[in-house]
Order: sequence, then structure tokens, then C-alpha cells
Amino acid sequence: MSKILKNDLSRFFEQFPRENYFIYGVIDAAQDSSFFKRKDILQSRNILVEAAGDKASELSPHLIQLSHNINSSEWEYINHRMVGTSRMTLIVTMLSFDDLYAHLRQFIDVKFEGGLEMYLAFWDPAILGTLVGQTTDNTLYVQQQVLLEEQKKILLKPIYSWWYWDRLGQIHTIIGDNNCELQIFYDWRQPFEFTIEQEELMVEATFPDHLIYYLKLNNPFLIKSFNNWDLYLYVIEMLKKARECSLNGTRDILNFICLTLIYKDKFESDMFLQSVLLKVKNKIINMDQAMEEIEDLMQLS
Repeated sequence: MSKILKNDLSRFFEQFPRENYFIYGVIDAAQDSSFFKRKDILQSRNILVEAAGDKASELSPHLIQLSHNINSSEWEYINHRMVGTSRMTLIVTMLSFDDLYAHLRQFIDVKFEGGLEMYLAFWDPAILGTLVGQTTDNTLYVQQQVLLEEQKKILLKPIYSWWYWDRLGQIHTIIGDNNCELQIFYDWRQPFEFTIEQEELMVEATFPDHLIYYLKLNNPFLIKSFNNWDLYLYVIEMLKKARECSLNGTRDILNFICLTLIYKDKFESDMFLQSVLLKVKNKIINMDQAMEEIEDLMQLS
């Protein structure tokens, strides 16, 4: 067991109250679909039962119950495969497996003011940290708590502590209320309702990751020299510059970022490119028209 991994888990077990408490993991099976199938796992259950089909179910987030024995094979697996990643978060609570599962299931859906509903992916550490406004996590793009105080209190009410690793592999602890009076938790028939401001914050918080997803999907050759963290920082920086050019839509911002990757050091100094982008900024042309002008010039070159 390496020193870094041992330190993280040593800190976790040092703060684990043990008596009358249980340890659970929330696994993002899309990143690791083998762990929750292990025979030494005490209990495991799909949180997102709405996922249709066996394949989708296998890739959905799962709640698992973990042993108290740090020397067990499951913790050895966590040491080598989970620590320092976004694959799993850890929860300490006095709730039984069934009660914690029922509690977490209440927060799968969120409703916006316009009536639209979406899944609240709290199994993603970046989203979890943003929801609760984790002040120790400087890797969060939106440094603002999304949940209203009452919503945060409801989510964390029966939780003693909730642990996750950020984008740089640093561990963070969310402290809950440790109140397990189940009967006053939450009305599961009414999902969280987000205000327009909360909706905008959530969209903004996940926007860099959406841009990265499409870059990896459609233009992987442009970003092959980046590691994940550097790419994240680069996209955030270019997102700001794109908005300075009056760009807002995903397609337009992606095209802008691709141009910065193609032109590299010449992006700021290429007079033709900058003249075209100036027309976009002044709303003389749109980004699609700008891309056509740039492509025409490239074909003539």
C-alpha cells in the first residue's frame, strides 16, 4: 500500500466512530463496473433503477456496504483502484443499508421552475461538492453552494460524514447532521425544486466537463497532449475568452476552443483570424459564418 493511499485511508479510519456506524460506498459504475460485483461485498444495489436494460443498469451508480476491516480484500481494492479518483465516494452513517438506499433515492430527481426534471448526479464528486458548497475543494469550477440551506440540511441529515476525492486526488470531508429520525427526512413524492438561479449554477458547474466530453468525442487529436487536469484548466480559460467574444452556445464555444487548439501560439497574432472573431464579437456575423470564412481561407492556403 503506497504512502499516499495509506494516508488517505488512515485519516478516514481515524475519524470513523465505529460503534453503531456503517461504512458505505457510492460507486460510479460507468467508471468501474467490477467492484460492486465482487463476492466479498456485503451488499450492493443500483441507485438509478430508472436506467433501462441490464447493460445500463451495470453502468449506473451503485450503493455498496463496506467492511470495517481495513485489511480486507475490498479495502485493498479501494486502495489500488478507487482512492484519489472520482470512481467512489464514502459515506459514514448509523443508517442501515436499506434506509440509506431509500434516503439517497429521494434525491435522484430534481425539478426546475419550468417543470423540467433531471437526475441529480450526486455520485459525481464534482457535482456533490458543488451542491454542498465544499469550501475546501479549490478544484470546483463553481465556488458557490447550489443547494439552499434547507435542501442541504435534508440531504445530509442522517449522514455522519461523506468523503470524496477531487480532480487532483485530494480527499475532502462533508460533515452531516448525524440525525437518523427517518420519519421526518423528506417527502420522496416531491423532488427537490431548483430555482432558475440554482439551475443556472448547475448548468455552469458542469459546462466545462460537457465541452471536454465533446472535444474527446469529436476532436481527440487536438487534445492528445493534455492530461485531464491541464485540459480542464485550459477549457475554463478558453471558455472565458469565448464569452468575451459574445459566444454562449455549446457549439459556438466548442468551435472557438478548437480554433485556439489549431492556431496555438498564432491564435492571438493571426490578423485574419482576429478580424473574423472581431466581427463575431460585434455581432456582424455569427460563429458558423466565421468558421466558413476561416475554412475558405485554409482551403486557399
